[in-house]
Amino acid sequence: MRYAVRHLVLWVFRYLGVFHVWRFLRRKDVTIVLIHGVMDSEDQPTWSPMRPQLSRRWLRLYMRALSKHYNFISLQEAVDMLSGKVPLQPYSLVFTFDDGYQNNITHAMPILRRYNATATIFLTTGHVDNRKPFWFDRLDYALQLAPVRCREIQLGLRAGELDVTDTKTLAAAFAKQRNLAKARQGSDVEFLAEMEGMASALESDSGRSLADISEKDDWSAVLSWSEIQAAVGDGVMFGSHTVDHVRLGLVDAATADEQMRRSKEAIEAHTNRPCIHLAYPNGSFSAETIRLAGECGYICAVTTEEGTNRPGDDLLKLRRITMPTNTPVSDILARVCGLSHALGRLERR
Repeated sequence: MRYAVRHLVLWVFRYLGVFHVWRFLRRKDVTIVLIHGVMDSEDQPTWSPMRPQLSRRWLRLYMRALSKHYNFISLQEAVDMLSGKVPLQPYSLVFTFDDGYQNNITHAMPILRRYNATATIFLTTGHVDNRKPFWFDRLDYALQLAPVRCREIQLGLRAGELDVTDTKTLAAAFAKQRNLAKARQGSDVEFLAEMEGMASALESDSGRSLADISEKDDWSAVLSWSEIQAAVGDGVMFGSHTVDHVRLGLVDAATADEQMRRSKEAIEAHTNRPCIHLAYPNGSFSAETIRLAGECGYICAVTTEEGTNRPGDDLLKLRRITMPTNTPVSDILARVCGLSHALGRLERR
């Protein structure tokens, strides 16, 4: 009910011209959009992830609407504007993709190119090398095949039961447990090992693993180096998302440095292009992370902190707007211009 009311309010704002006024007031801001995977359920009958996915149909609708109000630029152009190297272009919008899913190239880029938009894809290079699906995708797939009605899982000191009676119930429980897991403090190396171990246990129970089908699975397949090399210069730039998708703010300095350096070196070796852009996995970073990123040679790093960017902002702490998943166009327009963020702060107060 709350979301229905919110969408109605946004539609009224759009009709009354509030969006136009707000965009004008924020025209000198640079907006960076965050997307993960782009996929249509009807294209993949094998299984359907419980995590919401952005469909090509909705991406087309969003791009059509955004193209009427914004100038699409590359991340490097945004960096040059924000650093004062070149004049600021009003109504600038940048597209970025986290994780490095294959569908970023096969499903999303044809739509972006239709509107002369470029994108930066942040690669988790360890997964490109070893061809392993991400732990969250492995768990998603394994839980749906679990041979029991209810399953108790242990996340550190917290135990939780996942009801697999039906997909809707399981999806809600999985989302809750996933958020609890990500909210845990402590070493992220241990966390990743725990998540991988849990996925392995579930896979053993069902006798099936996402890794068995992932190379041909449009939901979970990650890009290969050959696909990355073929896309270089075709409206796509590549940045680092670390080696193992490690939350950099939850590891020691030596591990953070290694994750950023090794990923950067691998991307440069395979693309023959400088890798100077970084995305913090899950938006996790610290003051030390920022210092290390600069020492590694990154000139820009993006977070998951919601908001737009202005000249003078710290280039290693740039904010982004997460692309909503299959919601009315009014929602994406409100988010991109920063109106949703302002309304959210007002509501919280």
